[in-house]
Amino acid sequence: MEKVYILGGLRTAIGKTGGNFKKMLPEDLTAEVLNALMEKYKLDAADIDQVILGNAVGPGGNIARLSLLKAGWPLSIPAATIDFQCGSALSSINMAAALIKSGQSEIIVAGGLESTSLEVRKKLNKNDPRFQENSDFLERAFFSPAEIGDPDMGIGAENAAELYDNISREEMDRWAINSHQKAFRAQVEGYLDDILLPLKNTRNEVIDKDEGIRKNISYQLLKRLKPVFKEDGKITAGNSCLTHDGAAAVVLVSETFLKMNNLKAEAEFIMGSAKGVDPNLSPMGPVPVIKSILAEENLNISDLDAVEINEAFAVKILACSQELGLDLDKVNILGGALAYGHPYGASGAIILLHLLQSLKKINGQYGLAAMGAAGGQGVGTLIKKIG
Repeated sequence: MEKVYILGGLRTAIGKTGGNFKKMLPEDLTAEVLNALMEKYKLDAADIDQVILGNAVGPGGNIARLSLLKAGWPLSIPAATIDFQCGSALSSINMAAALIKSGQSEIIVAGGLESTSLEVRKKLNKNDPRFQENSDFLERAFFSPAEIGDPDMGIGAENAAELYDNISREEMDRWAINSHQKAFRAQVEGYLDDILLPLKNTRNEVIDKDEGIRKNISYQLLKRLKPVFKEDGKITAGNSCLTHDGAAAVVLVSETFLKMNNLKAEAEFIMGSAKGVDPNLSPMGPVPVIKSILAEENLNISDLDAVEINEAFAVKILACSQELGLDLDKVNILGGALAYGHPYGASGAIILLHLLQSLKKINGQYGLAAMGAAGGQGVGTLIKKIG
C-alpha cells in the first residue's frame, strides 16, 4: 500500500453564530481556502483527484462539489460531502487517506465547512408519523432511536458528568479558562499564523482572528453561570462551546506523488479509525477510537506527544483523559474549541491543523486527533511529524 503524507492545510478564522461571517455562504469560505491551498503549496487544481468535505447543518446536497465549483476548479474534478456530524471533517480526511493508500488516488483535498449562522431549518413531512399539526421547526436531526436514547449533546455531557462524578464543576470551569488562556497565547505568539487564512467578509472587513477567544475570562465569572441543560447539572455556557462558522482543509498525497513533484510534507498519515459508543454518552466517543488506534499501531498512550480532542465540553476532555490515562499537559496544547469555537463540519480539520502546529511547537513526533459525534460515535487520526 502507498504511504500517505499531509502537505499541510489552511483554515479560516472561526466566527460566532451571527458574528463575523453571519452572511457568508459556507461554500464561499471554502472556495477561498481551496484556492489558497493551491497557492500555498504551488499546486495546480487540475492535478487534484478529488475533494472530500464534511458538513453537518448545511442546506443538503453536495456542498463539497458546490465549493469546488465556486473556487473555479476544473469541472472534471469530483467531490463528495460527508456527514459524520462533529466528526465529519476528520472522517473526510481518513477517507481521503484510505483512497490514496489503496492506490485509487494520488492527491486529495479533504476537510470540512460549516455555517451555523445560515443553518437551514427543517420541518417534518406531513406523512412522517412523528409529524404534528402546527409543529415547529426541528431543532436538530434524529441521531438514535428513542428507545435507545437520543439526548441532545448537552444532556450527553451531563450524563458523562454523572458517570464521572469525581470531576467537579470547578475542574470543568478551570479547564475552560485554561483553554482560553492557551488559545490567546497561541494567537499572540503566532502559532496559528501558518494555518490561518485572512479573508474579507460581506462588510469588506478582513477577518484574521478567531472571534471566541477571551483574554480576560475568570473563574469568578464562570462560577456565577447557571447550568443550561439540567437544573442541578454541571454544564454551563462557560464550560461548553458555542456554535460557529468556518472552513478548513488539508492536502493529502501519496508517497509517489510527493517524490515525483519534489514536495515537502509536514506529517505522515499513519492511521484513521472510527468506533461507536452509547448515544447517551456521546462525548465519550474518542475513548474507544483512541484505544483502537494505539492497539493497532502497538503504541502506548505515553508514546503520544500531543493529543487533540475536540473540546465541545470541558467534561469531555477531563472524562476522556481520565479513562485513557492521558496526561492533560499533552491535550489541546494551543487551546481548544471552548475558546476557538466548534463549526461542526469543519472542526476535525481544524484540530488536525492545530495538532500539526502543536507538534512543531514542542518538537514532538506522534500526534493523535479525535472527535466525539452525535449518535454515539468517535473518529480519530494518528499522524507522525516529519523532521
